[in-house]
Amino acid sequence: MKVLLIRRENIGDLILTTPLIAMLARDHQVDMLVNSYNRSVLDGNPHVNKIHLYTKLHHSKDGQSKVGVILKRLKTMLAIRREKYDVAIIVKEEWDKRPLQWAKASGAKRVIAIGEDAPSCITDKLPRMRGKQHLVELLNTLAEPLGYHEEPGPLELYLSEHERELAFKYADINPDLPVYGLQISARKVKQQWPAGRFIELARRLAARENCQLLLFWAPGAEDNPEHPGDDGKAMQILEGCRGLPITPFKTSTIRELMAAMSLCDQVLTSDGGALHIAVGVQRPVVALFGNSDAFCWRPWKVPNRVIEANDRDVNSISTDQVFEAFTDLRSEVTDSKNRD
Repeated sequence: MKVLLIRRENIGDLILTTPLIAMLARDHQVDMLVNSYNRSVLDGNPHVNKIHLYTKLHHSKDGQSKVGVILKRLKTMLAIRREKYDVAIIVKEEWDKRPLQWAKASGAKRVIAIGEDAPSCITDKLPRMRGKQHLVELLNTLAEPLGYHEEPGPLELYLSEHERELAFKYADINPDLPVYGLQISARKVKQQWPAGRFIELARRLAARENCQLLLFWAPGAEDNPEHPGDDGKAMQILEGCRGLPITPFKTSTIRELMAAMSLCDQVLTSDGGALHIAVGVQRPVVALFGNSDAFCWRPWKVPNRVIEANDRDVNSISTDQVFEAFTDLRSEVTDSKNRD
């Protein structure tokens, strides 16, 4: 069958869809409808046959008119219609009208979505979250109407050797030292761990062992209304880490962050898109959770430690807690490798 997966949300959401993509692609042609912001997540993915792309109005670039963006969207709808899909799947925690418009545009006779209250044009209506479920597990239920009832596999991101080589050279990696990634950015305020604690953690890690630290952050100024960045916070941390083996790795694209994180033996990050990028390149992760559901969004199928803030604000998570979790995970991973 020809299957269209509609996944129009953020970067992490699309990464969490990759186990569903891989499973369906074993038996069917899988095409994707994604947006211009998250599209590069799928580069190199061998399970995706074709990608239909559209741009959200607030993601339009300088020089792009709203009329131009809408005309391109109409062209995408016509291209989808011509494909004559057998099945369209709204890949989301529950259906809503925007992805439903794309499902209707496909002309697929069968439309699958989550939500018992979905309109009649959705032929297969699945129940919402069944108790405590990881989002990957919930999304996996979208394949049940097609006869799949297995546990989802790991997250999958694909990098070229060229991308890895460029990142390796940029970071000037010493292959004889462990490499630890510190990702300092988070969209939600209560997911943002303070700069001072990153500095303290970096000092304690460097004192503990001879290692190399890579610093990752969302580039840009904090007051940018469209895409707030953490250039200021990064500079503050680098100033506080003078004399330490820490390398600023300023990434301007998702692909660069993927490649950079793939160099790390372990990554620290708050919940968000960067967390799922680290997991997608199969890195052990220490994940900080403030006002998001750790059970639903925790690292999927990689060695990990999750630290949840009791008051749902990562500012209350101490450096001691993070250092202990980080070193404990490192010991676990190292012991596992030695046994192998």
